[in-house]
Formats: sequence, C-alpha cells, structure tokens
Amino acid sequence: MSGFENIHDGMMVYGADNQPLGTIEDVTRDRFRVNGRDVSRDNIARVTADGVYVRGTGSDYMQGAGTTMRDRGEMTVPKVEERLDVEKREGELGTVDIRRHVTEEQQSVPVDLRREEVHVEERDVAERPLRAGEDVFQEGTIRVPVRGEEAAVSKEAVVTGEVAVTKEQTTEHQEIRDTVRRQDVDVDENYRRAQSGFQEHFNRRGRKDQRTFDQAEPNYRYGYTAAQNNRYAGQEFDQAEPALRQEYQGAQTGDSWEQLREEIREGWNRSRQS
Repeated sequence: MSGFENIHDGMMVYGADNQPLGTIEDVTRDRFRVNGRDVSRDNIARVTADGVYVRGTGSDYMQGAGTTMRDRGEMTVPKVEERLDVEKREGELGTVDIRRHVTEEQQSVPVDLRREEVHVEERDVAERPLRAGEDVFQEGTIRVPVRGEEAAVSKEAVVTGEVAVTKEQTTEHQEIRDTVRRQDVDVDENYRRAQSGFQEHFNRRGRKDQRTFDQAEPNYRYGYTAAQNNRYAGQEFDQAEPALRQEYQGAQTGDSWEQLREEIREGWNRSRQS
C-alpha cells in the first residue's frame, strides 16, 4: 500500500481504537514487527507522520514482548535508552626508535721508538803483518744488521658510555563521545482532554465523505503535536503550513491537503491555547 515505504524503526503503532501498541522494531519488504509480533502490510490502515495505524483494536495486538496489559486494563510501555560503556585495554600505541651509526675520525698517538745507527769511520793503525787465514783480496759486501723498535698498531673497542632507555606509565585524560539513542514514552494528557473537543469539531463540519472520527483523528493529533514542536516555535499556522503540508501530505493515501487542512489547523490552535 502507498505510504508503507515511509515506515521506519521507532515509529509508534496504534490500533483502530487509537490504543498505542508500541514502537516498530524491524521493517522488511512486506511486514514490520511490534512487540514481538509481525504485522503484514495488508493489516495497515494508514500511515501518518504521527505513526502507523493498523486494523483491529489494541487488544488484538497486546500479546508479545515489550508491552503488557495489567488486570485493570493498564498498559505499560518500556522506556529504552543506550548508554556508553568504555573499557580500557592494553595496546601498542607506537614505537621509539634509537638508531646507532658509525663515524670515523683520525687520531694521533705519540710514541718514542729506539733504533741503532751505523757509523763508518776510517782509522790509521800501525802496520802489522796479516794473520794466517785473513783473506783481504776478496770482493763482497759486508752486511751489518741494524736493530731498532717499530710501532705496531692495533685497535681495541672500548665502552666509553651508554644510553639508558626507560619507560614510565602516564595517565592521559580523554573524553569519549558517541551518539546514543533513547526511547521516551510520553503520554500527552492534554491531548486526551482535548480529544472530545476534536470530535465535536468533526461532527459540526458535517462531512459527506462517510469518514468516521477514527479516520480523521490522526489529522487533529498531527496538528496538535506539530504546534508543540520546537521547529515551529514562534510561528503561526499560516507560517508553518508549507512545511506541515510537505511533511504530512506525503504520508497520506486519500484526502488532499485542502481536505485535511481544517482538522490539522484545529489541532494546532487547540494545542497553542492549552
């Protein structure tokens, strides 16, 4: 049926006797769930901005989860809200990198080395005969070894310092923000008191389209509720009418805005007077 596509989770559901049945919990292509019971789209009487109206009285739908009827006919509707639950858990937040690199530099180390030096000196001596075995007329090279100290260089790795890395725990205050949903159940006693006046207004109009007050009542309710909406604060009905028309007429399946206007306007005016 037309208007079914406007149904969404959280909308209020009413029976033919205008008894609230609860809010929609789940919507599929051809049905929705309220209070643990499935309602097919064939059982929908109409869809308005105020809620979804189904065929059958409230007692036909009062069995199921979420809504209970007490012995005295009193209905209880639960109020539901979400709350944030923040847990703390250990995790790696990052790393601190300590890099090592090697550099080269020239160093000078003073050292004293000893060595032998050879001095050749020619001397005059008194003449003497050669000794037996002395061979002086043979050519050759006489090698005289020269000894001394040499510098032997070696390298040794020496620890000259250290870098100490420590970790400490700190406490950081954070404010966690998120969006939570809350379902409030409001019983508008003022509207209930004004309802009889709406029925009188409907009867005085003398409609010829064979509608009943039950069919017209959502229009009065919509006007009454819209007048209390902060969105229209400070506005008269004529000022708010374009927005009301666009919002409400899209959910209707029958009457045009001109046919609905007087009933919505009456609801608006009575709400502002209460």
